[in-house]
Amino acid sequence: MAISANLVTTGGLAATGAYLRISDITVKKIISGSNVNKWQLVYSVDCYVSANERGAETPKTLSAPSVDSFKIITDTEPSDPYAVAYANLKTQSAISNASDLV
Repeated sequence: MAISANLVTTGGLAATGAYLRISDITVKKIISGSNVNKWQLVYSVDCYVSANERGAETPKTLSAPSVDSFKIITDTEPSDPYAVAYANLKTQSAISNASDLV
């Protein structure tokens, strides 16, 4: 799974229809602090200029720290962490015109 979206890179390049893919995801139960007994989902995102670039032999990622990683706190353990992460990614203000890719 991946999404296509518009974003701005570190150098100010407007990437239209960039290919965004969740590359790493971690889910853990919080055992202390103000969110005790809640669940934390942390995910990282790799950005490419296109799906073709992602499929290249040596793909090059776009530098876009505004979409590098995100954290979500939920009351219940996510049954499908990737679905939760992609749904969250599509709501981020750093990207626009997000759509699912298969």
